[in-house]
Amino acid sequence: ASTGGKTTEEHSLLLGTHTTGEQNYLMVATCNLPKTHNSEANDENNGTKNNKLGAGSVAAAAPKKAPAMEYDEEKDEFGGFVGSADVGKIDIKMKVMHEGEVNRARYMPQNHFMVASRGPNPEVYIWDLTKHSSFPDEHSVFRPQGLCVGHTKEGYGMVWSTFQEGHLATASEDCTVRLWDISTMGKEAGQQISSYATLSHHTDTVEDVDWHFKDPNLIVSVGGDRSICLWDKTNPTKPHFVVNDAHLADINSVAFNPLNEYIFATGSSDRTIGIWDVRKLNKKMQLLENVHTDDVFTIQWAPHDEAILASCSADRRVAIWDLSRTNQEQSPEDAQDGPPELLFLHGGHTSKVSDLGWNPNNNFTMASTSEDNIFQVWSMAEEIYATGGTGTISGLDENGERVGLGPDELE
Repeated sequence: ASTGGKTTEEHSLLLGTHTTGEQNYLMVATCNLPKTHNSEANDENNGTKNNKLGAGSVAAAAPKKAPAMEYDEEKDEFGGFVGSADVGKIDIKMKVMHEGEVNRARYMPQNHFMVASRGPNPEVYIWDLTKHSSFPDEHSVFRPQGLCVGHTKEGYGMVWSTFQEGHLATASEDCTVRLWDISTMGKEAGQQISSYATLSHHTDTVEDVDWHFKDPNLIVSVGGDRSICLWDKTNPTKPHFVVNDAHLADINSVAFNPLNEYIFATGSSDRTIGIWDVRKLNKKMQLLENVHTDDVFTIQWAPHDEAILASCSADRRVAIWDLSRTNQEQSPEDAQDGPPELLFLHGGHTSKVSDLGWNPNNNFTMASTSEDNIFQVWSMAEEIYATGGTGTISGLDENGERVGLGPDELE
C-alpha cells in the first residue's frame, strides 16, 4: 500500500533469495521513495494506490517536489535527502519458504498477488500470496498453491501473458518452451498443472522467452544454440520464423518493446545487445557493443519511452541506452566514455547483476539485483536524460516504419 510521511511513499518489491546451504525465501519488501506528482493525485482522487512489482523491480512516480538532496563535500556528490530519514528505507514485509534458490519470480499482471517462481527443480511454482502468513514459523513448510509439471530440467525464462489472465510461458534447459493455464488449478494447495502446449525447436537450453504486448499469439524464445524463434501460439508445432546464429555466443535474454510492436532486443554472452525489427529479420537493425565487458544477462525496455533500454551484465554494471541518440556526433572526450547510445552506466554493484526492473511510475528509477543477494533501488540525475534524445528509435519514423535505408539494405 502507498503509505508514508508527507514527503515519502511506500512501494513494494517482489524478491527471491539465492543462497546455498540455507533456507531460501520468496519475499515481499517495501521501499520508501520521495512523494510524487502522480502519487499525490492518486491519493486525492482515487484513494490509496497499491503498487506491486516484479522480481528485481520497483514502482514509483515522478517527483512533484522531492526533498532537497544533500551535498557530500568529501565525495563531491549529491546523495540522500535533507529532512527525510525515511527515504530509501527498506523493510521485508513477507517471507515464504521456497524449495531451493529462487532463479526467477514474476507476478501476474492481472492479479499481483499471484506469483510464479522458478528454482533448481524442473517444476514451476504458483503462489497465491493471500494464502500465506507474513512470516514462517516453526511449523511452516514449502507449500505453493500449484506446481506446473512438464519440464524435465530447471530454467530461468518466464513471462505472464498480458492478454489472457493466468497464461504463463516458461523456458527450460530441456530445450523447450511450455505454455500453462493456471485457471485449471484447483483450490487445494499443491495442485499439479499440465502444460497445454510445448514449443520444441531449440537444440540447447532455452534461456528466455517473451510474450508480445499487442499480439496475444506471438511469442519469442532464445537460447544457448544462438537462435531466435518466433512462435505463433495457434500453431505451436513449429516456429513461425527462426534466426540462426543471431549472436556469436549464447543468447541469455529477449524482450519485446512494449511501445513499438515491431521491435525486440536480445542480450548475449558475446557482450552485445541486438536490436531487431520483426519485419526484417535477415539482419540486426542495430548492435549495441563496446560497453559491457562480460555476459549480458537481462535486458528490459523502459515502459515510458520506446527508445530507452536497460541491460545488466556479469561485469557488475547496469547500462541505460537511448537508441534515439544513434549516430549523434560526439566529442573525442565523450567518445572515450562509450557510444552515443550509452546514456548512463550504473557501477554500484560488487557482483554479477542478475536481474533488473524499471519503475513504471517514475521514468528513471530502477531496481537491480546481484548474485551476492544485494538489491539496489536507484535513479539517474535528471540532467543526464533531460536533453539530447528524440524519444523514438533511430531508423524508424513515428509510425514505426524504417527510414533511411541504403540500397544494399533493400530487399
